[in-house]
Amino acid sequence: MNEETHEPTKQIPAYVKVFGLLLVLAVINVAASYLPLGSGNLGVGLLIAGTQAILALGILMHFFSEKKTVHYLMGLAVVFVAVLLVLFLCCYVDQLNSVK
Repeated sequence: MNEETHEPTKQIPAYVKVFGLLLVLAVINVAASYLPLGSGNLGVGLLIAGTQAILALGILMHFFSEKKTVHYLMGLAVVFVAVLLVLFLCCYVDQLNSVK
């Protein structure tokens, strides 16, 4: 089995850049919450938080350099969560319609 060797000294500059980006995105997220966007604040906040999650998952947790099997399993988990959210929303809408 071919194991990759990781040299932490080569990865430190990437970690520092990601840390800086995460800090900048956190400040932007807080600043965006004060914008008068109405319900659009939620979408902007989720978009920025999603970007932060992709940076943390992909670079800090080495997801971008993993094997394809891990990518497929993560995709399956995302599909499963999406199906559960759709089922939840269908039940919620059905409950709202039965109250009227």
